[in-house]
Amino acid sequence: MRYVHIAGTNGKGSVTEYIYRILTAAGKHTGCFTSPHLVSPTERMRIDGRMVSEQELDALLKEVESKKLAVNDTLFAAYTAAALLWFERQGAEYAAIETGIGGRKDSTNVITPCVSVLTPIDYDHMAILGDTLKEIAYDKSGIIKQGVPVISAVQPPEAMAVIQEESRKMNAPLTVAPYAHIVSASVNGQTFELEGSEYAIRAIGVHQPQNAALAVKAAQTLGIDEDAIRKGLAEAALRCRTQFVPGEPDILLDGAHNAAAAKALCASMDDDFADRKKVLLFACMKDKDYTPMIRMLAPYFSEVFVTSVGMEREADSHALCGQFGVYTRCTVQADTLAAFEQAKNAARSSGAMLIVCGSFYLAGLIEPLVS
Repeated sequence: MRYVHIAGTNGKGSVTEYIYRILTAAGKHTGCFTSPHLVSPTERMRIDGRMVSEQELDALLKEVESKKLAVNDTLFAAYTAAALLWFERQGAEYAAIETGIGGRKDSTNVITPCVSVLTPIDYDHMAILGDTLKEIAYDKSGIIKQGVPVISAVQPPEAMAVIQEESRKMNAPLTVAPYAHIVSASVNGQTFELEGSEYAIRAIGVHQPQNAALAVKAAQTLGIDEDAIRKGLAEAALRCRTQFVPGEPDILLDGAHNAAAAKALCASMDDDFADRKKVLLFACMKDKDYTPMIRMLAPYFSEVFVTSVGMEREADSHALCGQFGVYTRCTVQADTLAAFEQAKNAARSSGAMLIVCGSFYLAGLIEPLVS
């Protein structure tokens, strides 16, 4: 089985999905391992469009535990071992594997890929990865293996210097994905030009063409033909990643959960919905640096509803509301479904669109209600 390993701060899930779809379109028997899940852990493992069943996953996890196949005692390590075991037994030719946190010490770093992909690196999980971009980049560049080609997004100078040095030490050929020039964009998708060729994606969001460009370069490194690349990109559906759902009101679901992702969401709102009034439904985890997120997001919204996703890790709703309240009207509603109904009604009555962001867990709870 040949692996494509994807690490970075933002865009990992999108790039993994694009690569998975491209390889599938090329007729390759392909697995895909991503995190976090939105509704069910079975979403984390797919092969040729099929999710692992609950029964299969339960059996795999029991086998992983009994045979001590996981690299550590975390649940993520167990999921990783289960996915690799399942892909092997399903006879996968390829598997697109997304890291959980970081790269060097990540449970997925037991694999030796045929290409390593680094998405944009920024500040996140700093208690684990370090306080500087240099430290964070060093951890994430731990997926670089001896002689294995590396595809990287354009990075901040501190991060790029680390990636270049790690690639040099590993004698790993480094390609920096070129800029994707947007040709056209609407709520139905985008067309972009990359090195003289045009590609279409269904996703909106100013960052998605760059994510797709990383997948294109990875696929080209693997020798995948252009027809399969175009077909895979065009078929990729990105759940809760600047996902536009038309209706009454129109809704935008996004997993933006750190400052860099919030900045990208703000850019997308400027580009695609600048003339729209907006209401926000928000929740996030307490280990996130949410103050800069709130500072960026709040001015865009006429009203904010802060809610809970029922997790011990989540930030205090009243603390979040206090920060939002400096900029705009804010309400706390702990019950997620009640908060969604209140936010939806507020958007509908004021002719606004509803934005849901702050956590993939929140977006995952709302997505089944609107899709």
